[in-house]
Amino acid sequence: GFIVKGRSENYSTAEDVLICTAWKKISQDASVGSDQTVSTYWKRIKEYFDERNTSGIFRSSDSLRQCWST
Repeated sequence: GFIVKGRSENYSTAEDVLICTAWKKISQDASVGSDQTVSTYWKRIKEYFDERNTSGIFRSSDSLRQCWST
């Protein structure tokens, strides 16, 4: 996974792939459009991530955003 300063545990490869999948799914969701705020956008990505994440490690939306930006 990506290494980000200040994070307690690195993301696994599966989590990295899941973030990419979530980003792609949410960013291409035509029903939402481009009117959503950044925080709403990442909240939706986190919801998608949480529903499918099997690592058992809690990830905040800020952590997901930071991992994605890396």
